[in-house]
Amino acid sequence: MKIKEKLYFAYGSNMNTNQMALRCPDAQVIDTVRLENYRLVFRSNGGGKGVATILPEQGSFVDGVLWRIFPKDEQSLDHYEGFPVLYGKETVSVRTSDGKQIPVMAYTMNAPYRDVPALPSWEYLNGIITGCWQHQIDSWPVQKAAENARQTPSRQIPVRKKQNRER
Repeated sequence: MKIKEKLYFAYGSNMNTNQMALRCPDAQVIDTVRLENYRLVFRSNGGGKGVATILPEQGSFVDGVLWRIFPKDEQSLDHYEGFPVLYGKETVSVRTSDGKQIPVMAYTMNAPYRDVPALPSWEYLNGIITGCWQHQIDSWPVQKAAENARQTPSRQIPVRKKQNRER
């Protein structure tokens, strides 16, 4: 019986091969790829720290790493990414280094988290930049996204009010 594999687009800390080796030891790097008409941003993880996500934006692009993952890897990533609360999954189309467009899975942040800009920790940002270097991906867009998060006034994630249950 063949194990079901999946192609996964990493644009944040999961580009880092050292971190992926710990999270998903069976995952395999396929290629560096480009997601067009999206931009990289840092948004709140609900605890005040910024984490990477992608948002649609015509004319922009996000470079990242294409991984082959297996069900056990996906379970590990689901846990790491806070799926399904913090991140959801969607199919996006990336362009490979030889120009082919292929559908792949990507984690994208859910509302209301994606609506709250937040600065990433130095350790988290460094892990992403290291992943860029490991795969010869330009780290400038990552640094620019972090700078944009720093310059954006912070907002709080709205908290749902408890219903008054008094009679």
